[in-house]
Amino acid sequence: MKNLVVSKKRLAKFIPLGLGLLGWLSGVLLSSSSSQIFGLNKLHLSNITLESFPQKSPVSSNLGTSLYSSSPLPRPILENIKFFPSNKLSAHPAERKVILGNEKLFTPSFLTKLKGLRIGLVVNQTSRLPQGEPLWEAMRRHNLELKAIFTPEHGLEAKSEAGRAVGNSSWREIPVYSLYGHRYRPSAQQLAAVDVLIYDLQDVGTRFYTYITTLKYILEAGALHQKKIIICDRPNPLGGEKIEGPLLQPQFKSFISALPLPIRYGLTPGELALMMKGEGWIPKEVELEIIPMDGWRRSYLWSDTGLTWIPTSPNIPHPENAYLFPGLGLLGGLRINQGLGSDFPFLRLGAPWLDPVLLQKELSSLPAAAGLSLEPVDYIPQALPGKVLTPPFKNRLCHGLQIKVEEPSLIEPVNFTLHLIKVLKKYYPDKLNPTPTGLNRLFGSSLLYDYLRDKLSFDSLIKQIKDDTRKFDLKRRQYFLYH
Repeated sequence: MKNLVVSKKRLAKFIPLGLGLLGWLSGVLLSSSSSQIFGLNKLHLSNITLESFPQKSPVSSNLGTSLYSSSPLPRPILENIKFFPSNKLSAHPAERKVILGNEKLFTPSFLTKLKGLRIGLVVNQTSRLPQGEPLWEAMRRHNLELKAIFTPEHGLEAKSEAGRAVGNSSWREIPVYSLYGHRYRPSAQQLAAVDVLIYDLQDVGTRFYTYITTLKYILEAGALHQKKIIICDRPNPLGGEKIEGPLLQPQFKSFISALPLPIRYGLTPGELALMMKGEGWIPKEVELEIIPMDGWRRSYLWSDTGLTWIPTSPNIPHPENAYLFPGLGLLGGLRINQGLGSDFPFLRLGAPWLDPVLLQKELSSLPAAAGLSLEPVDYIPQALPGKVLTPPFKNRLCHGLQIKVEEPSLIEPVNFTLHLIKVLKKYYPDKLNPTPTGLNRLFGSSLLYDYLRDKLSFDSLIKQIKDDTRKFDLKRRQYFLYH
C-alpha cells in the first residue's frame, strides 16, 4: 500500500455510503500509508516513564492532509473493516491532527513490552482507536493477555444514568468490574489476576466529572498492590490554556470532587496523573507510565483536534455539551434545569418562573457570554431512560435560554454561569434556595453559597476565584507534557 493514492470519485462507484464514510475510509488508508516507525526514547522520573515518540514534521499525503506521525499505526486489513454509525466513530480521520496515546500500544516495540503481561483495562465506550475498534477488542486481536476490564460511572457502554450504581458483568468470559457500584476501587482479589493496568478514558476536563476520581483511585490501588499503571493520554476537550473556578477546599471533598483543582483545570489525564504524584495527592510509590499524544497543543479545543467525539456519558453527547458543562453543571445545585431531560443537556437552562427575554437582554451583551448566542426557549423536561429519570421540574413547562456555541475558543463556561447567577439573584432572590451541601460540593468552596446569602459581594467572589486560578496555574505548569 506504499504511496497509495485514493480517488474519492472512484471509491464512490464501489462504496456508495456517502461523503462521511469516504472521509473515514480515506483516513484509514492514510494512516496505513503515512505511518512511519521511529525509535522510542524513555525519560525516567522517579517511577514515572514517559514513552517519548519524537515529534516529526507533519506527514504530507497524496490525500491533501497531514498527520503528526511518530509511531507506526496498526495497518488496517480491509477485509476486517467494520462500518459503524457516524456518531460513534471518527467521520474525518484524514483531517485529524492528533495521535492518541492508545494508538502507540500496538507499535511493535510496545507490543513486545506487553507480551506475557496479564493486562487489566480501565475503559468505557470512548476507549477506541481512531478507526473505531474498542481497545479490548484490539487487545484480543493482537493476542494480548487481557484478564480484567474495569469501568467508571455509567458503565462500559455509558448507558446508565448519572448516579446510578452499575453492576459487574463480563465480555467473552473476561470479567468486567464496575468501579461505580458496590465499590469504587479495585479489590485485591480483582487485581491479583493482573500485572499492569492500562487507563484509557476520555473525560471532559471538569473537576466534578467523576472519571478523574476513578483515575485517582486506580493510581492509589496501583501503589497499594504494586501494580504498574499505564495511562494512554487523551485531549482535554476544553483545551490546556484556560482554567476557571475556585480550588476545591478539603471539607468539600467527595467522590464527585476528589482533587484540589479548579473546576476547569486545563490538564490532560496524563498531566493530571503526574500532578497527583508530584504534589503528593497519591502515594509517590506508584509506578506510572504515560503514553503521550502526538500533535496536541494546549490551544486545541476538541474541535481543533480533527477527532470525532464519542459521547463520554449519556448527557455529554457532543463536544458542545462538554464546553458548557463546567458552568451549567453548577445549576443543579441551584434547582434550575440545565437542559437535562431534553435533547440539549447543558445547552439550555430553564425554570417555570423564569423570564427568558429578560435573561437574554441581561446576558447577551456581557463579555462573559463571548462565543455564545442566547435565544428564548420553552420546553418540558422529561424522564429519558439511560440519560436521566428525574430531571429538575420534570413534566413542567420551563422558560429559559437555548445556548448555541458560536466560537468555542472564546467560551468561559464558569464565568458565564456566575454572571447568570448574578442576574438570577437580582431578579429572583426568593427562588434561589440551594442546599449548601450540594452546591458547595460542586463549586468546591462556600464562596458561591456565601454570595447568594449576601455574605460576600460578587466582586469579592470573582477576586477570590482569580486568586485561586493564579496559584494553581503556576503550580500546574511543571507537569505540562505539551506546549
